[in-house]
Amino acid sequence: MLHFRALPVVITLAFALSACAKAEPRKPPRLLTNEQGCSITIDNQPLDSGQIPVPMARACVGPYALMLPQNYFDMQTGPYHDGSFSLALEYPSLEPFKPGERRNLSVDVSIRTVSISYGYISGPDPAEALRHSYTPMVPGREDPAESLETRIQGAAVYGLTPYYVDMDRVHAYQRANGWRETPSDEDDVFLRDWFVSRDDAGAIDQVIKCTRREVTESGVEYRDGKMVKKRIRGFAECDQVFLINGRNVIVRINYSREGLPRWPEIKARAIALLVDNSIEETEK
Repeated sequence: MLHFRALPVVITLAFALSACAKAEPRKPPRLLTNEQGCSITIDNQPLDSGQIPVPMARACVGPYALMLPQNYFDMQTGPYHDGSFSLALEYPSLEPFKPGERRNLSVDVSIRTVSISYGYISGPDPAEALRHSYTPMVPGREDPAESLETRIQGAAVYGLTPYYVDMDRVHAYQRANGWRETPSDEDDVFLRDWFVSRDDAGAIDQVIKCTRREVTESGVEYRDGKMVKKRIRGFAECDQVFLINGRNVIVRINYSREGLPRWPEIKARAIALLVDNSIEETEK
């Protein structure tokens, strides 16, 4: 039990701590400059994601500096503290969420998010980064799910060539390694169907990896025109990867599998957000 004679000391200490908190100096903004010379300023103070009018935010992708309204960003406050960022559009409109709508992110808002991230490739062969998405990560490993050659090529779908998981080969591989066999109708994030597009020379220029066709449940539904999560476990999704020609930029996009038929529109939107909003280009 606290004795009455100790109360003045406690109150004095509380006032002292309160005074220290109030007297804490405002942290100055930080200037971040990447290897390609693009710079942004990070404000170390809490930002309001619901601010109207919506402030503009600056972000860097290699030498490219972008200026976008902050509600285009994942947290709707611009880049993260380290300068990295991803953009978040709402499906099916492919427009940014309303200011503040991603605060205290709900499952339904998350499920209808089209997440876009950009990476600058500084090496001499940008296409190598794309090749990693459809070639085995571990050379010599015989995992049939990691190679086009050990998948089942199907008829064109939405202008893409599908390469489905060969579950017979996968099961044989799992048995050979003493692993539990994945049921053929079970969702496994490591087992996805691949869809590729090719350029005029026949080279792969895009890969989209989606929850397998055996998983027929999308996990989403529409209410009042909005995509929401069904009250079941999991949902079907896709990851789309491609290069922006002439910019050494690789783009990665994640969205509900419902969006697969609209992949050209999603791709065009992601390219336009970078190209149309670049305000300057520094020396490479």
